[in-house]
Amino acid sequence: LREDLARRDLTVNAMAYRPDEGLQDPFGGRDDLKNGLLRAVGDPAARFEEDALRILRTLRFASRLGFRVEETTAAALSEKRELLRAVAPERIQDELCKLLTGRDAARVLREKREVFAVVLPELAPMFDFDQQNPHHIYDVWEHTLHAVDACEPELLLRLTMLLHDCAKPLTFTVDFRGDGHFYGHAALSARLTRQALERLRFDNETVFRVTRLVSLHDSDVLNTEKSLLRWLRKIGEEDLRLLLKIKMTDNLAQSPHYSRMEALRETQ
Repeated sequence: LREDLARRDLTVNAMAYRPDEGLQDPFGGRDDLKNGLLRAVGDPAARFEEDALRILRTLRFASRLGFRVEETTAAALSEKRELLRAVAPERIQDELCKLLTGRDAARVLREKREVFAVVLPELAPMFDFDQQNPHHIYDVWEHTLHAVDACEPELLLRLTMLLHDCAKPLTFTVDFRGDGHFYGHAALSARLTRQALERLRFDNETVFRVTRLVSLHDSDVLNTEKSLLRWLRKIGEEDLRLLLKIKMTDNLAQSPHYSRMEALRETQ
């Protein structure tokens, strides 16, 4: 039994029940469950070398359950992250989708950003990138995480918010006042989004809709009949409702001194 349990991924899974002996818990999984802790069984580096997808699976559990990753296991996650490059993109996509729709997705993305940069290198330029703009109180990555956290745990919304500003560092300019600007970032972010989603083998509909939402996230949607009818004809009611949610979420992650929430609520 001990050898069989040792092949499990995490201590929370490494328990069994025998009618004649009761609960079998050789690795302390019950205590880890009580403490909300994820711990690899045995040597965590060896477990991730056996199957690198366990790196993302651990983070997926952390996101969906609100658990923390035990210190040694967390260190091994980062140390072995390059092994993810050899994992089939379809397997990475599946774990990423489940992780992104978890309740603690933003926290996990923040704590292990170096891991996500391996599977989504489009994210890395955003890390610690100062926007130098009065509309923003966060760097590009922190703005992104606040936007992810603020939106509903729906996959299209979370994917859009994760990637909506990925081209900002590539389009950064500074005006004569020293304010930062990102002209054309929505269009370039959309191209990078398509590149990322196709690489991870997302279905065509998801690629199309997320890419389009990213490209439109900075567009004006006015609270007038003419504007709303034009947008309805252009993208349909379902995606217009998503776009309005995206714009509200984007605004929530900016400086409160430049809030447009009231106007956006009226549009909805």
